[in-house]
Amino acid sequence: MAEDDADAPAVADAPAGGTTDERLAHRGPIQQLLTRPEIGALLGAGGVWLLFWLVSSPFGTVGGTANFLDVAAYLGLMAVPVALLMIGGEFDLSSGAMTGATAIVLILLASDIAGAGLGLHIAVPLSLAFALAIGWFNGTLVEKTSLPSFIVTLGTFFILIGAKLGFAKLFTNKVLVEGLDEAAGYDFWNGIFGASWLRNGHIWDGRDWAWAGLLVFGGTALLLGTLELSYARRKSSNPAGIVTGLAGTVAAMAGFALLLTQDGADLVYGLLTGAGVLVGVAGWCLARYERPDQSERGVSTGFVSYFAGGIVAVVAAMVIAGLMDAENSGSLGFLGGSPGRIIFAIGMGLIGVLGVLAALGRVTPGYPAIGAALMLVPSVSFLVTIQAARTILFGGLAILGVLLLTSAAGRMRPSVVVSLITSAAIVVLAFFVQSESMSRKLRVELFSVLLLLALALAAAAVARYLSARRTSAPAPPQLGPWIRVGMIVGAVAAVVFAVSELIDGDDILYALIAGAAVGGIVAFGVYAVGTVYRTLFTSDEGVGRALVTIGIGAALLGVASRLLFITGAELEAICTLGSDDVLRCPETQFGVVVLAFLIFAAVGSWVLMRTQFGSWILAVGGNKEAARSIGVPAARTKTILFMLVSGAAWITGMLIAFRLTAVQANVGDGNEFRYIIVAVVGGNLLTGGYGSALGAGIGALIWGMISQGIGFAQWNSDWRFLVLGALLLVAVLVNNYVRGRAEKVR
Repeated sequence: MAEDDADAPAVADAPAGGTTDERLAHRGPIQQLLTRPEIGALLGAGGVWLLFWLVSSPFGTVGGTANFLDVAAYLGLMAVPVALLMIGGEFDLSSGAMTGATAIVLILLASDIAGAGLGLHIAVPLSLAFALAIGWFNGTLVEKTSLPSFIVTLGTFFILIGAKLGFAKLFTNKVLVEGLDEAAGYDFWNGIFGASWLRNGHIWDGRDWAWAGLLVFGGTALLLGTLELSYARRKSSNPAGIVTGLAGTVAAMAGFALLLTQDGADLVYGLLTGAGVLVGVAGWCLARYERPDQSERGVSTGFVSYFAGGIVAVVAAMVIAGLMDAENSGSLGFLGGSPGRIIFAIGMGLIGVLGVLAALGRVTPGYPAIGAALMLVPSVSFLVTIQAARTILFGGLAILGVLLLTSAAGRMRPSVVVSLITSAAIVVLAFFVQSESMSRKLRVELFSVLLLLALALAAAAVARYLSARRTSAPAPPQLGPWIRVGMIVGAVAAVVFAVSELIDGDDILYALIAGAAVGGIVAFGVYAVGTVYRTLFTSDEGVGRALVTIGIGAALLGVASRLLFITGAELEAICTLGSDDVLRCPETQFGVVVLAFLIFAAVGSWVLMRTQFGSWILAVGGNKEAARSIGVPAARTKTILFMLVSGAAWITGMLIAFRLTAVQANVGDGNEFRYIIVAVVGGNLLTGGYGSALGAGIGALIWGMISQGIGFAQWNSDWRFLVLGALLLVAVLVNNYVRGRAEKVR
């Protein structure tokens, strides 16, 4: 809602009487984030990544990331337009079969072996026309007949799977259609749909400095942007705060620079960095924001329970982790044998009995969960090893403890003391992990992340204590000239770089993508410079959102540099000398499908959130007749959405065809349900009118991480669908709960 309230008056300007129109109330950035449709998927993605990162060595590597991104990209490429169609109130059950159909049509049209022999220069656009025609047919039939899209596209689904099998056997006498690599024009189109980025071929010895610098800059910009969006600006700067802020910044930079020179963690330099950050944040808040009213003091109901529960959970996490054997890979089995079977049977019986009583209204609906809990305990003890149970119990109790302490802080005024205690608890957990773990991943990487999390919470507590909250949304940023200059300079850089790559003999697709990437980075850099300038040297109150944007962008650029480039030392470390004295280096590559997925997710989110067509999608999904009554072209909007899905199926089909050069008749069949599942995990309602294209992309990432993570962790893959089903329910429930709690807070 904050996007629509840029010019809204402050709450202080509301009419007398003590009531304020809730449409004028300003929500802080955290509360806005919690009301986003994709928040459940975002939290789920973080949890899934952390779980597999802890239990699997390959998962956190660049190679492991490339593996799950490859799986997620093919799924997300379709899930994003399917999510837009769901938001528009419709379904397309032919979307999975459509991916294989376009690939088969392409090969049959292009191949000289068992096809029309038209060549790829003709077959590629004809296959696109075929895909768009199917989308137009689905959309038009739904609108003209008013039949449910479920029925129409189910019919299309059966037509497509029958046609794929029939035509494949008609022309090739088998279910495999092949010969794409023999078709005319293959080299040109394979350079587009079969392109990949080979990480080993791109050495950049300065990558680690760029990666660290971008993350620090991104984190700083994100912190400052959050503060700008959360707190009310002073009319004039406070000189004492400026001096304090500069001193803290210098101390933090000096401590961080000294930390980088050490082989391991150094307590003194770490304390200097942390103290510098806190002093810098305090100085920034004193110099820039109004002081809050500290007259309200005391605790509200439940404070003692939440605070005590948080402390107990944190202590219990460390005690349990200390008592359990970290090296024991045997089954937990504390309720195995007859006791476990008896408890399992009792739990199953209770579910049935209490379920019937709940349906009849004799007991509350929550009672059957007692039986489910009884069934879960012996089941988990049988399936989980002692190592895994130790990790799960420690992580679960530690997270629960931090959440309880955070809730306790929200029930105390002022909350800075409890918030700092929460940060201290995380620091204690970090040092406990370091002392108990032999793995470098835990001793160094997780240890560092926990310390950064504690520092972020402490900085937020200091800022909250020293700054008065905003009561109205900030004005839009005044960055027009910087945006225009950035676009011009970026366009020039893109053209120059692309031309230079073409002159050097690179493929046209690589030259265009590389030129666009360079131009985008240059434009982003100009935009970032302009934002920082206006933040430090002008009175522009609207820079908060711009700072958040460049913070996220810088962090993503840092991650991209880490994934796409390799240093000479790293390449030397991973290469081994074979028995034939040949140096062999494991290759990591990212297919063009990953780029297509990222573009689809970004463009889909922009269309839904920032364009008129996005407003039409939400309107027709919420109430088609009401939308039509205010001038929304409902029929055209839905038909375009069906054609977007079929167009995405065409792109996916091309990527599959050029990757395999041969396609079986059943390719894609059944995947339509996966697209819908990941869209729902991403926060999209089956009833339409609400959702997120970005959430569908995050849902695809979750699916990819689980699919690959189970294998990396050497777990039994037979259980993957159980995990995915449970995750679907948890993500939806968390999404609804968090959004509901956030919307109650005004």
